[in-house]
Amino acid sequence: MMDNLQRVADRFELGHLIGEGGVGRVYKGTDTQTGEPVAIKALRPEIILEAPDMVERFRREGQALRELNHPNIVKVLATVDEASQGYIIMEYVAGGSLADLLRNQPQLPLERALSIGLEVADALARAHHLHIIHRDIKPGNILLSEDGTPRLTDFGLAHLGGFPPITKAGHVIGTFQYLSPEGCNRQPMDERADIWSLGVVLFEMLAGERPFEGGGYPGAIVSAILSQPTPSLGSFRDDTPPALDELVGGMLAKNKGARISSMRQVGAELEKIMRGVRRPAQAAALRLATLPPLPRDLAAEGPGNIARASEEPQPKPLRTPDKIKVLIVDDHAIVRQGLRTFLELHDDIEVVGEAENGLEAVEQARQWGPDVVLMDLVMPEMDGIEATRQICALRPETKVIALTSFAGDDKVFPAIKAGASGYQLKDVSPPDLVESIRAAYRGETQLHPEIAKKLMAEVATRDEKPKIDPDVLTERELDVLRLIAQGFSNHDIARELVISEKTVKTHVSNILSKLHVDDRTQAAIYALKKGLGPEG
Repeated sequence: MMDNLQRVADRFELGHLIGEGGVGRVYKGTDTQTGEPVAIKALRPEIILEAPDMVERFRREGQALRELNHPNIVKVLATVDEASQGYIIMEYVAGGSLADLLRNQPQLPLERALSIGLEVADALARAHHLHIIHRDIKPGNILLSEDGTPRLTDFGLAHLGGFPPITKAGHVIGTFQYLSPEGCNRQPMDERADIWSLGVVLFEMLAGERPFEGGGYPGAIVSAILSQPTPSLGSFRDDTPPALDELVGGMLAKNKGARISSMRQVGAELEKIMRGVRRPAQAAALRLATLPPLPRDLAAEGPGNIARASEEPQPKPLRTPDKIKVLIVDDHAIVRQGLRTFLELHDDIEVVGEAENGLEAVEQARQWGPDVVLMDLVMPEMDGIEATRQICALRPETKVIALTSFAGDDKVFPAIKAGASGYQLKDVSPPDLVESIRAAYRGETQLHPEIAKKLMAEVATRDEKPKIDPDVLTERELDVLRLIAQGFSNHDIARELVISEKTVKTHVSNILSKLHVDDRTQAAIYALKKGLGPEG
């Protein structure tokens, strides 16, 4: 039927078939009024007979595209119902798809992958703002213009917030390799499902393979997604910035409550990483890199040895008695402004300052003497863990609450050991965050549920400390395991042992294999049980 039709709406002339899926076919066409090429998507006739709900889904795709006016989303030119058939007329994108590109070049240059990821994240942030969830993010649905600009397409599985769901409860939605854990478990999917899928695409562009393959079999793929630990990007390419590895890990958190919850945050993190990749090291970063290692016991050394962002005095804000004085530390101005706006609605809280990196946080804590610091952990110049350590040494009366997107062991345990009085993920509800601030001020501790589980699991293992079998690990591997048990990251271990970070990753891999454990948490628990913790 479609193949015999020459024009749609007496305007769009059909050309050859350029794409075909299980639901629809896409033809290259021509707008006879403008002479411009177009893409014409038509629902397969047999689908109309076999699955009538697909007709409604097809209409909704046109509805979604009409609402989405974004340079990184394929533009819809018209929707047509004609001859018992529906058509979506879209702009023609001539450069093929990201899937085509990855077939020819499986591992993209770092900056190219970051650029594609940033622009797709921006497109999805727009969709999510309009309560549209794509639910099928994959390289085949990311088209590339002739200049390489990505265009997100195929909203056929999208959920529109203003409409009831089409798919019956319990049905699997999306492509298996890019499907979120909640999608695998046939649970409701929200914006975080798109964040997971984009995380898989980012991983694939950077590593040259997907994080969860399962031999290509659907059941094995689902099992891998649900149970296998997410591999580190750093093990696939040496030029992976640590912040990028952490970002992708946060996007691929299996528990969606611990996953990065905002596509705007993903875009902001990618933009920050891109700036770091493009520009040469700044003088401030070079100055920081040449500082001597900080002493272990900062309190004993005194505040004079603590690195400062600036020696220039800054004006102190006015303070109101009987209010909890809060310092907000985050490298994103939008996040700081949002927190400030919300916190200042409460009569018992006063925001005394903002800092965009750890160095500024230490300096402002020294000058302004806040009662509570809300501390992001991944920042330039100085990370939040080191800033927490310095602030707690400088001002023991100040309480630090880690407020971050990352629930990984390499952040949780070091932050607590550095002196943090609480650890909250950025998906914490605003009322719970306020209660955490008040609790910290009272000298109490409140933790995000995911973090509480981790700490309880660690405490539960501290009932015995037999000696470790010396034949299991080499002396160097024992050194690495001791530092893992203390919460050190690979970067910190490399610096401590004066070896390369790549060598550390090899030792960690060997340790996990020899101890028959799946991840660093289990390795740390093993070490604590065997007397290799900080006290061992």
